[in-house]
Amino acid sequence: MNKLLKPYFERQLVEEKRKDGYWIEAFIATDDFRPDIVGYGLGLGEVTLYKNPGWKKKLLAKYPGPVGMHHGDINGNGRNDIIICYQYGQTMVMCDPEGGKIDWLENPGSIDGKWERHYIGRATAMHRLKVGHFTQNQTLEVLALPIVCRPNDVHSVVPVKLFTQPEDIENATEWHEQLIDEGNYHVIHGVSIGDFNKKFNIKPDSNLDSALIASEEGITWLYYDAVEKQWHRKSIGTGETGQASKTGFKGSGNVDLGKVGDDVCAYIATVEPFHGNTVAVYYKDMQSQPDPGWDWKWQRVVLDVFDNPNALGEGPGHFVICADFDGDGDDEFLVALRGPMPWQGVFYYKAIDIKTGTFVKWRVSDDSAARIAVADFDGDGRLDFATIGYSVGGYFEAENPSIAVFYNRFAPLAETLTSNVSAESPAQ
Repeated sequence: MNKLLKPYFERQLVEEKRKDGYWIEAFIATDDFRPDIVGYGLGLGEVTLYKNPGWKKKLLAKYPGPVGMHHGDINGNGRNDIIICYQYGQTMVMCDPEGGKIDWLENPGSIDGKWERHYIGRATAMHRLKVGHFTQNQTLEVLALPIVCRPNDVHSVVPVKLFTQPEDIENATEWHEQLIDEGNYHVIHGVSIGDFNKKFNIKPDSNLDSALIASEEGITWLYYDAVEKQWHRKSIGTGETGQASKTGFKGSGNVDLGKVGDDVCAYIATVEPFHGNTVAVYYKDMQSQPDPGWDWKWQRVVLDVFDNPNALGEGPGHFVICADFDGDGDDEFLVALRGPMPWQGVFYYKAIDIKTGTFVKWRVSDDSAARIAVADFDGDGRLDFATIGYSVGGYFEAENPSIAVFYNRFAPLAETLTSNVSAESPAQ
């Protein structure tokens, strides 16, 4: 086993005393290829770029109730564009039945240029979206995931849609819309995409993206078979179910896939259920592996249960993300807690023995964290992270919602990486 390194991240405040806070994303805006930050909240709706280095602010657009975003080169000019959903409504209970609109913001290529808005489509209560190649590789697609279907019906069936890029991208009034999954999800809160067809070894020659979806149903893998021309769903696990009678929520809220050694799908990290208080991981039961070698059963291990749910039935957990922060080839994962203290900040989990739920854990930030953006912000070859405080009316409002960057100061620099053969004793 490699030497166990205690994580340490140096905090740099980017902006404090914000009037709202929800989304943060690492985003390369210009051709200097430095990872910048995009941050915003639902209240003011000011989608703002923070330019690295120095974190100078640039207002890109202002929307009513912007929620989720992703990025991609929409018009093929080599620049990252922003894809964002907005007009959410006050809460998911009081979502706007005419809202859930999706735009792409065209990157002008300079910090001072104007970001033109282009309409894609809509779905009521649009909450999460991802850009990728889900059914083919010729044109970009947007996977659109509302959180509910209509106002005043939290547990309504959620439609999953796919929007496909039109030929005349600059002048199109909207993108082609396709309903790809209906009747199988309720309260979708989190999604992670990647080449899971390869990682799960179902279609090792596939180069399509697919999705891990966190909903009331737990964790579901949604993927498209290009040969069959058909969408498939596979249940990974049902998530947290013991609190449902008291809180009204069950299943999973957030999800990401972690790598350990040569196993690129060693575990799935989750926060459960919706706005939950439970951190759990899923690992493959290798005894269940049939031919052709991918359809494992997954076992669930609970690592932590944080604060009791509040009067709304919600806990402090809001996001999870996997990445190799210590440079040893294995993924660790970070969990974002929105607060209040002591259930606030970011916790870092390192796998020792996944099957027994043996992880080491450190708190690496005290800041309220709605989400976490991961990138090498200072260019030293080590992964850093950034957070934005959670402040959303009707849910939770942190005392001082801030944006901060946390620079990795513990992993070996690239030129000093060596094989470590000693190990410290792990803790459960």
